[in-house]
Amino acid sequence: MNNLKNKKILLCVTGSIAAYKACEFIRLLKKQGCYVQVVMSKSSADFIGKLSLSALSDNVVLTDKGQTGLEHVKFAIDFDAIVVLPATANIICKSGSGIADDIVSTVLSICEQPKLFVPAMNFRMWQSKATQESVSKLRANDIIIMNPEEGDLASLHKGEGRLPNMHDIMNQLRDLFDITLPLKNKKVMVTAGPTREPIDPVRFISNKSSGKMGYALAEEARNLGAHVELISGPVSIHPPSEINITNVETAQEMYDTVSQYLNVDYIIMCAAVSDYTPVQQSNTKIKSKDDNMIINMQSTIDIIKSISKKTKAKVIAFALETCNGEKNALNKMTDKGADYIALNHPSKDGCGIESNFNMITLFSSDGSKKTIEKDRKDRIAQKILQHIIKAEGLIA
Repeated sequence: MNNLKNKKILLCVTGSIAAYKACEFIRLLKKQGCYVQVVMSKSSADFIGKLSLSALSDNVVLTDKGQTGLEHVKFAIDFDAIVVLPATANIICKSGSGIADDIVSTVLSICEQPKLFVPAMNFRMWQSKATQESVSKLRANDIIIMNPEEGDLASLHKGEGRLPNMHDIMNQLRDLFDITLPLKNKKVMVTAGPTREPIDPVRFISNKSSGKMGYALAEEARNLGAHVELISGPVSIHPPSEINITNVETAQEMYDTVSQYLNVDYIIMCAAVSDYTPVQQSNTKIKSKDDNMIINMQSTIDIIKSISKKTKAKVIAFALETCNGEKNALNKMTDKGADYIALNHPSKDGCGIESNFNMITLFSSDGSKKTIEKDRKDRIAQKILQHIIKAEGLIA
């Protein structure tokens, strides 16, 4: 579920070369279901066009030019939070000193809503005494000012001054609304969807997995504050925001990619990886014949069993069984070295493969068992992660 849905955000864009990143921030807010109003300083127009911000926010962008003088009063009432992105040394120092001489600084001076400043500037500007004194003043008044990231700067210098990572900014906004983030600063890898094992250039062996459950788990982990790596087989699902996605085709590609992300806190293996792959792949399309065709198959690598020995992460596996479900799931959890296993019930009440609904029995290696009754997959994902988070002691 989008925990920022229906929040009204006033975004103030000021004159930094990082102003173009306001476009991505607006896109993320809109995907979360936020209402966004943009206010631009005069200098920001030198870096980003008003039309771009207007199109993305679906609102007229407000600037100094042509204002009646009353918009800032309306803003003092209508919005849930104010975000300054990027926040220059100029606007930080103005705000710290109480100066209100343009639309952005005036809005900031009159609005009492929670405020979040996201700095971007040269490292010497950030480190200057005037800027740091202003930062201290603003923080003393309960205004949140993120620290810029260290790295390569537009000036070709290297230092602290880069705009923070977008997911960190979104998490800071969630924090501002007192949204609980038990997975903040945690890394989560999720696999989702089917794999395809090629027979020839146009045919393959696969399964019916839609990827919906895995994508729901990835989005819920993000909503709980995690940095999420999603490794996805071929699906028809729009890529979720704030999540790094790697697309793969075959079981071997899935294994190779998963192996690069073992230094995480949680691994959720929700993909339906093919158990077998053709021994040989034809380089040309196989022509149809009157007689039967036999395809020799060989086992694919057991990804979960292989990686569970190489990572310190908690491993959550999935089992899809059509008979002896509980026994087979428990055996799979033990054999593969998983810490938890979620048993799907695909033949019950329209749940499982390709459906928007699921029902889960969640087992853990300590012997506990939790039944999650039929529900929409995003809500199932929420209940799975809440149970695991509680079991791991991240929430009471």
